[in-house]
Amino acid sequence: MTENKNLKDSSDKQKSGENKEQGEEEKQHKIESLKKAGNIAQETKKFIKPQIQIGAKVLGLIESSESKIVELGGNWAFPTNISINNIAAHYTSPIKDDNLTIQEGDIVKIDLGVHIDGYIVDTAFSISFNDEERLENIIQATEVAVEAAKNMAKPEVNTKDIGKKIESIVKGFKYNPIKELGGHQIEQWTVHGKKQLPELGSQGGDIMEEGDVFAVEIFASTGEGSIHNTKYSYIYELNPYVGRVPLRRKTSKQILAHVNKNYKTLPFAERWVAKDFRMGVAFGLQELIQQGKLRVHHVLAEQKGAYVAQSEETIIITEDGFEQLT
Repeated sequence: MTENKNLKDSSDKQKSGENKEQGEEEKQHKIESLKKAGNIAQETKKFIKPQIQIGAKVLGLIESSESKIVELGGNWAFPTNISINNIAAHYTSPIKDDNLTIQEGDIVKIDLGVHIDGYIVDTAFSISFNDEERLENIIQATEVAVEAAKNMAKPEVNTKDIGKKIESIVKGFKYNPIKELGGHQIEQWTVHGKKQLPELGSQGGDIMEEGDVFAVEIFASTGEGSIHNTKYSYIYELNPYVGRVPLRRKTSKQILAHVNKNYKTLPFAERWVAKDFRMGVAFGLQELIQQGKLRVHHVLAEQKGAYVAQSEETIIITEDGFEQLT
């Protein structure tokens, strides 16, 4: 009995040591992957910024940024979003180019994501081609709020307190935060994790912990500070909580297998799928949506005539603060 017990104790200690070693390796891989993704995101921003000019085609800018991510050794965490004026988020070019171009008077938001082995960074910036006095500080409002929010980030902080600070800063610039949008935890293969980083102090919060990855994302609006779903949607995402469903169309089955293999639970663009499946993409996607296999990301808009700016950086919570990744 004693000998067997000693053998068991020895085996348990060995397994515990192996698990600890494996955990450290996974942690190191996470950090290295996030830093690599962050460097790629930074380089992509530097590359795309000079190309954002009046008269530039939005599809060209989107495809150029996505190509750069791949060229630098990264993968798309989601389609590059370019949202203009009152469009707050989730616009990416559709299958059929709508010839959208940047115009004088526009405020343009560029939101891009990179992943390495499912470890994601998310970053955004805005550029203004509008010299109206009321818009003079709208981008600065988001940038100042991002800096303040980052500097509050550390273990044991409640994100609700950061939300109060964000709201105070954005409103101090005479703009409105957007209540339905804001920062969020990022988990492996999941852009929007469980924990939220709200834009308003009245919204609920979560406790930051060492190792958490957060997108510090701020929106400032000249409108009411609220968005709605438009009728347009060009971005989809696999719903992992729905099991096998009957699919009539062969294309639907092929698209589902393609998404599972290439994008897993990350958002993807319909135009990406269209490059691999020349025929029946729209019908295939529609059947997958109807069966609940795909979630739809509608283009999100503020009220007509409003302007929205956005800034976003990804950080990781460290023992005594944070490290910026993008």
